[in-house]
Amino acid sequence: MKLRIIILTGIFFIFTNSIVSAQHDAMYHKDRWKKFRSEKIAFISARLDLTPEEAEKFWPIYNQMDKERWDVQKLRRQLEEKVRDSEDSLTEKEIIQLTREYAESMQKEGAIPAKYNEKFLKILPPKKVLNLYKTEKEFRMYMVKMFRDHGKKGRMKQK
Repeated sequence: MKLRIIILTGIFFIFTNSIVSAQHDAMYHKDRWKKFRSEKIAFISARLDLTPEEAEKFWPIYNQMDKERWDVQKLRRQLEEKVRDSEDSLTEKEIIQLTREYAESMQKEGAIPAKYNEKFLKILPPKKVLNLYKTEKEFRMYMVKMFRDHGKKGRMKQK
């Protein structure tokens, strides 16, 4: 009887620990995402030098574009996972369908900048729209550098 109670208590603690760990991971991910978004907004705001009127019109449109981009990229990642996880078990018909879905997701992602370019041109001077694209690339490079530098620091601590 005591052994059964000890085993059940152990299982309970392991289960509870798993739930707490998953919640911690979710909070950490959410905090990192908020930090990333804040850095991106600050980076773009500083580089574009938007007037208050421009910013009021720009950010809702930019955020909608970013959400659309994220949704399409998420769909593509799900397709990539599906391919990776079941590549050998798919029929030829299913493979063809996956390739079409993947190509369609790439096409949707490619259409997003063209769609929003016209919206941006209606609210910003063309030079600022061009600067937006340049700034987005600079931000990606900045984040890659931060990621690399963070990885180097972690490797140095391990040595």
